[in-house]
Amino acid sequence: METEAEFDPIRWLDKALINLCSCLGDFQKETPSSFSLSPRLSIFPQFMFHLRRSQFVQVFNNSPDETAYSRMILNRENVTNSVVMVQPSLIYSFHSGPEPALLDVAAIAADRVLLLDAFFTVVIFHGSTIAQWRNVITHDFQMYI
Repeated sequence: METEAEFDPIRWLDKALINLCSCLGDFQKETPSSFSLSPRLSIFPQFMFHLRRSQFVQVFNNSPDETAYSRMILNRENVTNSVVMVQPSLIYSFHSGPEPALLDVAAIAADRVLLLDAFFTVVIFHGSTIAQWRNVITHDFQMYI
C-alpha cells in the first residue's frame, strides 16, 4: 500500500474475499441464499469487513503520522493482539465465565455486562438492570465508608 501509488487496498481485499468464498464456499448459481461457508471459516468475512474499515486500510481522516504509528504497532504485535486491533473482541460475562459475543446490536441487553477490547481502548457496558443494581450496591457500600 505504501509503495504503489495506484494500489487500491479495499478493492484488493474484496477480490481476495470473493475468490476465497467462491473456492471454499458451497452455493448454487442464481440462488444467493444458498451460500454457506465451513464453520471454521464462517467468521472470516466479518473479520475482512472490520479489516476494510480499520485504520490500517482506511487512512481518510488520519494524519500520515497516525497511519504510520498504527501500522507500526500492528507490525510489532503478535497475531492475537493484531487480530484484536482489526476486529475488537466483545466479551459477555455475568452468570458464568466470559463468553465471546458477536459485534452486533443483538449483544446489547438489559441484563448483560459487555467488555469491548479494541486493543487501544477498553469499553465496559452495563445494561440498565445491571446499572441499577450496581448503583444500589455502590450507594449501600458508600454508607459504610
